[in-house]
Amino acid sequence: MDQTKMPLVEALQEYTLNHKVSMHIPGHKDGQGAEAGFKNFIGENVFKADITEVHGLDDLHQATGVIKNAQQLAAEAWGADETFFLVNGTTSGIIAALTAVANEGDKILIPRNAHKSVNMALIISGAIPVYIQPEFDYEHGIIGGLSLESVEMTFRQNPDAKAIYVINPTYYGVCSDIEKIVDIAHSYGALVIADEAHGSHIYFNDKLPKGAMACGADASIQSTHKMAGSFTQSSMLHVKAGSFDAMKLKTNLSMMQSTSPSYLLMASLDAARSNMAINGRNILENLIMLAEQTQIKLSKMNGIECLNKTIIGQYGISDFEPLRFIISARGLGINGYDLYEKLYSDYGIEAEFADDLHCICVLGPGTQESDFQKILEAASDISEKSHSSMESVDPPLSFPKTPPALMKPRTAYFSKRETVPWEKSLGRISAEMIIPYPPGIPVLCPGESITTDVWNFLDHYKKDGRHLHGPINGTLDFIDVVV
Repeated sequence: MDQTKMPLVEALQEYTLNHKVSMHIPGHKDGQGAEAGFKNFIGENVFKADITEVHGLDDLHQATGVIKNAQQLAAEAWGADETFFLVNGTTSGIIAALTAVANEGDKILIPRNAHKSVNMALIISGAIPVYIQPEFDYEHGIIGGLSLESVEMTFRQNPDAKAIYVINPTYYGVCSDIEKIVDIAHSYGALVIADEAHGSHIYFNDKLPKGAMACGADASIQSTHKMAGSFTQSSMLHVKAGSFDAMKLKTNLSMMQSTSPSYLLMASLDAARSNMAINGRNILENLIMLAEQTQIKLSKMNGIECLNKTIIGQYGISDFEPLRFIISARGLGINGYDLYEKLYSDYGIEAEFADDLHCICVLGPGTQESDFQKILEAASDISEKSHSSMESVDPPLSFPKTPPALMKPRTAYFSKRETVPWEKSLGRISAEMIIPYPPGIPVLCPGESITTDVWNFLDHYKKDGRHLHGPINGTLDFIDVVV
């Protein structure tokens, strides 16, 4: 297929050029009814392209024209048999895929560091999670990959599992051995569903980790906006033919997505696909070179550490995605949260997120060479103005052991519940998810017992004032538990 073509973008341009009298939604009518200041800020063409299903622009939920053509081009670009555009983020694709595979009482193997959207799928489907604890790299304070031994053992204990969910790469750039995990899963007749929210770009340069679809996975859900340049909230679901009940998957997607999908989001997916297919290799080649050079330079600075490919081969880590800087200044007595704030307030650098030890900066196709210089200058200045500290930064608490699941997530979520003070919650069954955010990994899920390990871990976050998703008031002063 001709990857220079952008069928949806081209149809949208043609429609906006041949102006029609608008007697359809949206109500701003090509921007004529928009607030003037906002319109001046974002531009007139944004409003002209913000339309709905009109002549020649197809229907996302029953695509037969330009949207279907755009999705077929995307399928070819990412090595899939079929691709679906997502306008409700990767979350919608994850829920649609998992609920297409597993019904009430079916098992799904899930790494404990999976995104919270997986638990939403469990609540909706009634499936039973079988959690696999990833390795933990205590030296660097990050969650590693899934060991092949733990995957094999979990399948051996649960040979009836319908699927395994894998992450490729994680927020920290960590990759498990997806190819071998696929082999193990398929030997048990299970599907492999890959969360590649941070991996839409890795298919376009062989110096990056191998994409899950290229490893034989049955599906990949990607946040195209994160690393391939489409608009925020736009994502894609790629699938292999015959892996899923096609009608059920499409029905699920219709249930999880708006009936008024944004053509701005869909057109941005079409454009991002073309750009990555045509220019991705060269864009990424330069980025990889600059990123790896910068990681080395950062690591040579006094008191500064920056993760790189040297972590491969340990803690279940099969590969490392280098287009991110996982920076620590613990040698200077600066924790990750303070480093994050310092980069923003003193140097004008908005990083992605922080944890106890690290500040994480994520690159992308739009990252400029001057941006690398700015992070180097900032880190150098911090290193020079600070002194190696004998006062150590407390290492992060390792994720607690998965607590006992006393109920299915769906049962607990819909059970009668009561709100209790956090201090009195120990030993109770949680009716909600508690998720340190970012990176959005649940520590406690509906149906699980609030063990001492879990309570201590979350209490540490609570006392530090860290951001938590899930608790009813956002501060974990109270929690909903099953009666």
